[in-house]
Amino acid sequence: MKIEILNIANPISAEAAEQAGAHLKAISGVSDVSFFDAPASLHARIEDDTPTRAELVAALAKAGVQIKEARPVHTSGDCCGGCGS
Repeated sequence: MKIEILNIANPISAEAAEQAGAHLKAISGVSDVSFFDAPASLHARIEDDTPTRAELVAALAKAGVQIKEARPVHTSGDCCGGCGS
């Protein structure tokens, strides 16, 4: 199990985030979704690598929620843990 962090590009209401989370929960392999408002993001708990990040982003786009590009993976090994990578 892993958590995919999806940073929301534009401000959305809590209700819109709840609807977006419902779209994600409808995808096979997504077991839970949490919304955080500062910074605005959805955290999807998924089974291994199914579904892919691209599938999650596409589902959110259909729900009208745009996601920022993923942060680059740390290559130096100095991770603070804040971005989820």
